Amino acid sequence: MMMLNTLRDSVLSVIGGGREPLPVSEETDVSQVSTKPRVDYVDLVKGITIIWIIWIHTDCPDFGGYRNPIFFFASGIFFKLSEFSSFFKKRLKNILLPLLFFFFASLPFRLIVHYWDNRTLSTYDWSVLGDLFTYASNHDYLALNVPLWFLMALFTIQISSFFILRLPKIVILSLSLMSFFFMTELRAWPTYFMFNQACVWFGYFSVGFLFGKPLIRIMNTYGRKAFVLVVSLMLIMTCIGVEKTVVSEHIYLVEQFKYLAFIVMFMAAFSFFNGCRHLEVLRFFGKNSLVVLVMHLWILVPIERIMFKVTRVHDPALGLFMACTTAVILIPVIVFMNRKLPFLIGK
Repeated sequence: MMMLNTLRDSVLSVIGGGREPLPVSEETDVSQVSTKPRVDYVDLVKGITIIWIIWIHTDCPDFGGYRNPIFFFASGIFFKLSEFSSFFKKRLKNILLPLLFFFFASLPFRLIVHYWDNRTLSTYDWSVLGDLFTYASNHDYLALNVPLWFLMALFTIQISSFFILRLPKIVILSLSLMSFFFMTELRAWPTYFMFNQACVWFGYFSVGFLFGKPLIRIMNTYGRKAFVLVVSLMLIMTCIGVEKTVVSEHIYLVEQFKYLAFIVMFMAAFSFFNGCRHLEVLRFFGKNSLVVLVMHLWILVPIERIMFKVTRVHDPALGLFMACTTAVILIPVIVFMNRKLPFLIGK
């Protein structure tokens, strides 16, 4: 009963809205925006995207590879260069510590799942404890908690960016284009610590760093928001048309441009809801997307197996139900982590 009351109170606190979020006003100098005050509609975009990630992990069909570009682009927007010592201390605290904690904390969960499936632990592959030092090209080798690949790649990107993003903008743009152009080759390049994945996603991160704040600065009136929204939609439709009519081995470059246009469109669309109290749930998950990313499988996997045992089907609607159930259960977990263990989630 106490657990149910805690869940109820946590959900009501999120849905009820609590204190009104601090959106970026038209007078705000967003060139100085870090995470306080937050750009409200970026949190909304991250919120819907992280719920989308939970949904696709129910083995339901995806709508394209838009998710990762959104998060790397958003990470680039608020990336700040500083002096050497404070920069690396912050990355160790905000990224590496959560990565290591949730990697090893996932072991009991994986042991339970393995025993559930096999009724024995004698066949468990203990070599997964060394996955952090795997030499591979794929991104899904962190078997204890696969979504942690994002944190490892982000850590590698940010450490590299400490040096790269001090270069002239034309050099950064050239490296971004190379990241897009050689994406297929980079994905096939085996490395340690997901350095190849860092190279794959560097393009979105650096474009977010270079153009994210200017984009936010542009969208400070309804007219400008509408203009950006219409232009980005037109670019998306143009890219889709090119993809369907042009045959080329480098057509994926158009796909990357389409993803960038989608990110801009997504931000422009949600900018109309800046500060909207009725979207507090999305805002909550956007602000806590890291916790959702690293913990949702601990809840989703048992729910998914129970549901499949009962229904024997994989259905998008059922997947949405499981994703929403997982998200609701995560709310008191997130509240607890924020209050009691913030240092373990990079806060």
